[in-house]
Amino acid sequence: MPTDTDVAFRVDDTTSELARLREENRRLREDQRRLVMLVEVTNDWVWEVDANAVYTFVSPRIRDFLGYEPEEALGKTPFDFMPPDEAARVGAFLGPIIAARAPFKDLENVNLHKDGRRVVLETSGVPLFDEAGVHTGYRGVDRDITMRKVAESERARMQEEIIRAQESMLEELETPLLPVGEGVLVMPLIGSVDKRRAARIVDALLAGVSTRAATFAIIDLTGLRAADHAVMGLLCEAVRGARLLGAEVLLTGVRPEVARTMVELDVGGMRTLSTLARGITFALGAQKRR
Repeated sequence: MPTDTDVAFRVDDTTSELARLREENRRLREDQRRLVMLVEVTNDWVWEVDANAVYTFVSPRIRDFLGYEPEEALGKTPFDFMPPDEAARVGAFLGPIIAARAPFKDLENVNLHKDGRRVVLETSGVPLFDEAGVHTGYRGVDRDITMRKVAESERARMQEEIIRAQESMLEELETPLLPVGEGVLVMPLIGSVDKRRAARIVDALLAGVSTRAATFAIIDLTGLRAADHAVMGLLCEAVRGARLLGAEVLLTGVRPEVARTMVELDVGGMRTLSTLARGITFALGAQKRR
């Protein structure tokens, strides 16, 4: 038969257990309250999906990202908010990851806002498991990176424009075409000329002759370091093309190594003068005589 002391011990034990449970519940509620506050104040959209990728929890931040209330997203999947082609792409990418129950990080994906505009999100998630180790879904966050992507696109566009402008400037520097008198153009060539630059020279020369209705085009080779057979062949094309447009091409400042290449190519019928000054004098004099 239990004594009063035994009963007192049991009552004390029960009271202590109840007190412990109350304290544990209080801590859990406090932790939950802090978690809710954190979810609500964070800039990220926090979510959970079940094993079928259906939303079971959606934080209020979805309003700012996609314009929907959290309740409107529950029961839907992330793919329901994507354009069909994007949903297919993301689904194909995530398929092996989900099958492996692996986490994923910073997955960029395009979503449609409630008003129809496109929103770029960056999504990260980790798998969830129950006490038995069964996969129950994913928990993760979305970050709106639309403005960042717009800025990146704008930077890329500006960079492309800068590159095009630089290429245009280089072309002008590589193929300068200078008017020195009415109907007389001068193109001084400096440095080395490869096939790419030679092709630009041909285009610039013919365009200049046509646009300015030139009757003389002087190609000065004084600063030309080297030119192989292919380059000289293209220059000969420029000469023939200029003649068809009604202009005579003068070559000035021909160096011995360039002259040797011209002889090997059997280039005839081109007027050459020793210096650029003599070439300009000849062309201007011919213009006056005309």
